[in-house]
Amino acid sequence: MTPRYVDEKRIVVNVQLTNLTNKPLDYLEGFLLERNSSRKLLDEKRVILTAGYEASLETGFASTRSVSYAVGKGKPNTYEFVISKLKFFGESKIFTWHPKAGYIRIE
Repeated sequence: MTPRYVDEKRIVVNVQLTNLTNKPLDYLEGFLLERNSSRKLLDEKRVILTAGYEASLETGFASTRSVSYAVGKGKPNTYEFVISKLKFFGESKIFTWHPKAGYIRIE
């Protein structure tokens, strides 16, 4: 993720995810979390990086989406992207990702 200030009132957060799995990804979505300096959750936006109607995200390729936020007063906010759903090309199973457990099948 790369936050970039556009001007004094607006910041754009670029979310880029590279497919490092051995399979193409057919669908990938997650949530972009905005937190203040004390880590309190301020906002949560759903971001679809690869949709089923688009070309699959092949191994080694990346997908990027941008989300715009208003700049708050005080210390700068932090941003975090959390994967909520992913589907591999040619499979009907839907997974989520957890940093400690890895892929977890949810459908």
